[in-house]
Amino acid sequence: MIKKWKFIDREPLLNHPRMKIVEDSVELPTGKITKYIREAPVSHSSVTVIAINNENEILIQREYSYPPNEIMYQLPGGKMNIDEDVILAANRELSEESGYTAEDCTVLGWFYVNNRRSDAKQHVVLCKNIKIEKLQEDEEEFIESEWFSNTEINELIKDGKIVNMNMLAALQLFNSYAATN
Repeated sequence: MIKKWKFIDREPLLNHPRMKIVEDSVELPTGKITKYIREAPVSHSSVTVIAINNENEILIQREYSYPPNEIMYQLPGGKMNIDEDVILAANRELSEESGYTAEDCTVLGWFYVNNRRSDAKQHVVLCKNIKIEKLQEDEEEFIESEWFSNTEINELIKDGKIVNMNMLAALQLFNSYAATN
């Protein structure tokens, strides 16, 4: 039987506005005490948006990602503000990153972004009835947006061109939802 670890103590290692890292002391089920480095427990989540236009195409974006030093495919989305409603966050992020908002939004589910080092959740929101509404952009984001059919997206995945874990997980939630609705 799998048992949970027992939290003992926490020491902050890094406290930056974009990232907080801590080292937890924990007791393993064997009784051994060990240290575990992780992101600090989160008081916020993030959201990713699957925006669908009237032609049943999905909004896909390309943006430079610094750590892998690649221009990558992604879905619109980002950090939620503390206590921000998931639907409001989805429309805010969609507008900031693409210039669109949606009149019809459905939360499809959520997943852990990196369960080995964080308890951060990524909420996935399906957005339909798209309209133009642009909010101020983030000065560090340089994004190109384009509409793709589901067939085109599946080809990009098959060809190894979509390698963003969050995008792949969000698309799976969407495909599971679409198969039953």
